[in-house]
Amino acid sequence: METGMVSRPRQRVTRPSSPLVSGAAALVLAAAVLAAPHPAAAAAAAPVACDPAGETAADAEVAAQLNATLKGTMRGSMDAYRVSCARMVIKATAQLGRPERAAVIALATAIVETGVQNLGEDPGDGALGLYRMQAAWGETTQRLDPVWATQAFHSSVLRLYPDRAWLSAPIGEVCQAVQGAASPDAYQAQAADAQTIVNTVWPLVSGPTGTAAVFGVLPSGRLTYTEIDAATGTRTSGPVLSGRTLGFTPKAMATLNANTLLVTEAGPAGNLYRVDVHDVTDDFLFGRPRLLGSGFTHDLLAYDGSGLYGITGGVLRRYIIEVAKPTLADIKYNTLIGTGFHLKTLAATGLAYIVGTTATGELLSYKIMGADLWHRYQLRASTWQGFDQLVTPGAGVYYGHKPDGSLHRYFDIHPYDGQGADVSGQGAVDASGWNQVLLSAQPATVTRVPLTG
Repeated sequence: METGMVSRPRQRVTRPSSPLVSGAAALVLAAAVLAAPHPAAAAAAAPVACDPAGETAADAEVAAQLNATLKGTMRGSMDAYRVSCARMVIKATAQLGRPERAAVIALATAIVETGVQNLGEDPGDGALGLYRMQAAWGETTQRLDPVWATQAFHSSVLRLYPDRAWLSAPIGEVCQAVQGAASPDAYQAQAADAQTIVNTVWPLVSGPTGTAAVFGVLPSGRLTYTEIDAATGTRTSGPVLSGRTLGFTPKAMATLNANTLLVTEAGPAGNLYRVDVHDVTDDFLFGRPRLLGSGFTHDLLAYDGSGLYGITGGVLRRYIIEVAKPTLADIKYNTLIGTGFHLKTLAATGLAYIVGTTATGELLSYKIMGADLWHRYQLRASTWQGFDQLVTPGAGVYYGHKPDGSLHRYFDIHPYDGQGADVSGQGAVDASGWNQVLLSAQPATVTRVPLTG
């Protein structure tokens, strides 16, 4: 993690020239200071559209959700229009490749300046747009374009905070540095709500798409197959049940692909079986489990598309499997990654990344690079202890299972950044009915909606 922050005197920060503004305007811009928050002026200016295509039904749904969860001045004030403005801020941020913190900074500013509205010109000082930009920033059409204005805002942040210092500086300080406002503390007060808006709206911009294919084992030993729409969290198929059981007591399971499962048997031998799935359309049909070998005494298994991870007593091992129907000889390179992996659940979020929860409620992510070479990130310090299983089909989508049979959906905007602020709950897939003792998702069946221009 980068550290450090830029200390700058209040009220004297000038706006540096933006690479999005050229010529004489850039020279004027170097000495310009944005107008201070001015609610009366903002109220007098008429809002104009943020998204040229207008608001969507999803915008209205998200607005209702936000009005129930926000804590600050925007609680009860969000509507489809304001959500559409937040969408455009996030879209502009994502197009630049900036992390979610950049969008939080921009939205905290927009909350204070305009209440997340794209305001037409104010007759008092000429400031307009989401951030009440004065004329020195650019032409009227540019300042009223949320994408252009947001990217100009981000350019200013980079100039004021070189070497990525803005990533660790207080959000309110960064907003104030760009705005030069008379009430610098106002921005920090909106940071938490800005984070909530980003977490909630980001899936509308670059959210998950595809189907999560989830395999399971019931207490009886029968197998299940269920499909979930990753974008909505709606169960679209299943559970489809097998007519017969595995024939042994399973301990851990990993899904290699749509037609192949690996399952370990409870007991000291550590038998590993391959289960070939033939059909899951109406009935779950599978072949007789094939014993591959013994010594796989892992309590937890997960597969990332190449690496099979197993944990026994806090010891993490990785095997490489690169064929669809492996024999024992195809399970290669048994590597001791390290110790101290005392996890209650385990899933693979992508190639060389795993995630899991602890008995004390931590949500942890690991980047695995080799023997004794890995990074550990604490995404959450508590509240995840209620889950007894965790699965992910990729793209930052997590499903947490509770012993009461409920399955809950979470979305991680940046699953590989080692940060937990952008992990948000997306509601329950089902409040009950998930009675499996083991669950595993096929890897990489979910991707991200690509950003359009």
